Amino acid sequence: MKSPFRKTKYLVVLLFFSIQVFSQKVTILDKTHYSIFFGEIRNYRIFLPPGYDISSSNKYPVIYFYHGWSQRYFGSINDFKADEGYSNEGDNIANFVAANEVIVVKPDGYNRQPFEEYYLRPYNIGPVETHRQFPLYFPELVEHIDTNFRTIADREHRAISGLSMGGFMTFWIAGKYPDLVSAAGNFCGSTEFVVGPKDFPVEYRHQEMYKNYAGVKVRLNYGDEDFIRAYHQDLNKVWTQVMDNYEFKIYRAGHSTCGLGEMFGFLMETFENPPAKPTKWDHADAYPSFAIWGYQVSSDRDVPGFTILENVDKRGFRCSVRTFLPDGELLPFVNISFTTSSIYEKNKNYRITDINPANGQSSEYFVKSNDEGQLKIVIDGGLHEIGINKEEDAPNVVVSSFKVENMDWATHNKKINLSVNLLNKGEAAAGKVTAKLESTRKSAVVLQAWAEFGNLEKGETSHSEVPFTFLVNDESIDIERFKLIIKDDSGKEWNDFIDLRIRVEGPELQDFVIADGKEFAVAAAGDDTTAVFLGHGNGDGIANPGESIVILVNDNGRYFRTLLHTADPLVNPSGIHIRKSDYWTSYDHVGASAKYSVPVLASGCPEDHSVKFFAEYWLPNYPDHIIKRGVISINVKGKDEAPPQLKWVKISGDNTIMAKLYDGGKILAVKARLRLKDEPTKSFSVELNNDGKQNVDFKSNLVFSGKIQERGFGLYQVEIEAVDAFGNRIMEEWPEIMVVH
Repeated sequence: MKSPFRKTKYLVVLLFFSIQVFSQKVTILDKTHYSIFFGEIRNYRIFLPPGYDISSSNKYPVIYFYHGWSQRYFGSINDFKADEGYSNEGDNIANFVAANEVIVVKPDGYNRQPFEEYYLRPYNIGPVETHRQFPLYFPELVEHIDTNFRTIADREHRAISGLSMGGFMTFWIAGKYPDLVSAAGNFCGSTEFVVGPKDFPVEYRHQEMYKNYAGVKVRLNYGDEDFIRAYHQDLNKVWTQVMDNYEFKIYRAGHSTCGLGEMFGFLMETFENPPAKPTKWDHADAYPSFAIWGYQVSSDRDVPGFTILENVDKRGFRCSVRTFLPDGELLPFVNISFTTSSIYEKNKNYRITDINPANGQSSEYFVKSNDEGQLKIVIDGGLHEIGINKEEDAPNVVVSSFKVENMDWATHNKKINLSVNLLNKGEAAAGKVTAKLESTRKSAVVLQAWAEFGNLEKGETSHSEVPFTFLVNDESIDIERFKLIIKDDSGKEWNDFIDLRIRVEGPELQDFVIADGKEFAVAAAGDDTTAVFLGHGNGDGIANPGESIVILVNDNGRYFRTLLHTADPLVNPSGIHIRKSDYWTSYDHVGASAKYSVPVLASGCPEDHSVKFFAEYWLPNYPDHIIKRGVISINVKGKDEAPPQLKWVKISGDNTIMAKLYDGGKILAVKARLRLKDEPTKSFSVELNNDGKQNVDFKSNLVFSGKIQERGFGLYQVEIEAVDAFGNRIMEEWPEIMVVH
């Protein structure tokens, strides 16, 4: 929530006389260390408080501060003393450290080799240009500082802060390592960048990552004249609704470290009363492998995406891999190895219950814990509810899914009926299960709060006949969080949360066209216009079954691509969900993008089937972006004449070739033809099917694979041929040269 002015006991020195006195007491050192992770020497500046060199026994908490664009650990090429003296009117790092018992470390975000041209963009984000991964470097830096300086070396006395691009890094690193920091303070940070592995980066949006911050106190400071403020406002519409550990404050300032002393005071107060480690947590990560709260997660993912863990505790977790958050396509072809922390009895068998909430399919098997009390569970990237049980364990009831029943999407100022499915992934039955829905904010009023679910046997899913009902009265709300309190007749209780997107009752938009495989001049990059080939189909501007379309809204003579939502089951069959981006960096210098959808129409759409979309698009109004919303209805006509679409082709190290395709219906056959690069007359073919690699079911994601027999090393050009159930055929050469072993 927005906080009032904080009467902090931590000193913010503004008087010139005091500045001179304190600046003489603080020790500022520019240091280097060899980074094993980066394989090079890295720089940092460290601020040591008064008395550090006098007493050899005192230990201090640490704040890591990440600088912004065009800056370095020493300040900038124009101002080496940006963090001391009277800079920022005295409200700076050196003066705060001089007055308080804390160490501040300012790492260098420089992302170039010494022989390369000097470059102003730090941290290798937006775009990803090198293999330096600054979030992955953070634990090594922490270990170096804790080893070489007298720090209180625990998460409870460690925080992170930063400005602008460093503010983005602050929230990213804090969300990635809540087990390493207890607080995060962001000054005017961008809310979105392209980040992650160099070969398959992702769009990382803080707005969607709010579940990562359990156990961390989080704050944002920004100015009322900050050129990024519109994105901060978008973030606040979500985070204030779903996070009790988040606050923000707006200053009379531009893009700066506004309220630095107050922010650092917030971090220092957190050190005195740090949040506890959560008993249940969630985490989403852009990297294929990561560690969190003592758990180790690794995967073979080599495409952009996120590994998503939810409701993780000793009794189990939910896991999936998606192209984007919160509802991107599932990636079931990814293999994941999940090793828990040491919380189980040693060398004991545990029953693993694996349930797919989407279709109810389940399996059971036993895993034996190791000598460290850890369990290793191997799953794929589909949607899994994992139960971990000993014999005679209690039931374990969770929310499996939920759905708005009485309208196409939840809307403000209308009674919303919400049906909820509960799943028992425990070892015993739960009798006479009831649930109570509670709002967590004043913006929602629950009208029907209670529901009965009957008995829930082990592995069973149930929903109530009577839905929960509520109203959301505040039209400024984009998302609403509810708490569901679940009980059975033995007195056992489980708590879960439901986050529901609430959409504005928009007008019916009439002036639009359908792009189904045709070039259009469209608004782009904020205030620009560009010609883009959009959609996949016959290009006649009519929505036909099997086509992929982009809906363009005409606003003041310009076409804008739209982000679309629909509840229609004949749109995006088999879990297809394509979201693309129009980057506005050249316009507002933030690193964010306007999103637009490419819905795929099912081959089985009947003639004149009406599809209703909730649509939104951005209009430029520098430094703001105006978000326009409305409802678009289209009629689907004709028959499926659209061939399958090829998304990507990969050959793994074990000579498995995989091809990802999209189609509105069933794809009957896929074949890969491989021609030797230097001798094109030498070729061979491989039949691809979607029965999966290593027994993984790919049917829902249209990934086809086949095994190439060992042939020895060779470079090949690959051509994919595919035909769907209507006889529509594609033959497309993949542009990259592939390696066969």
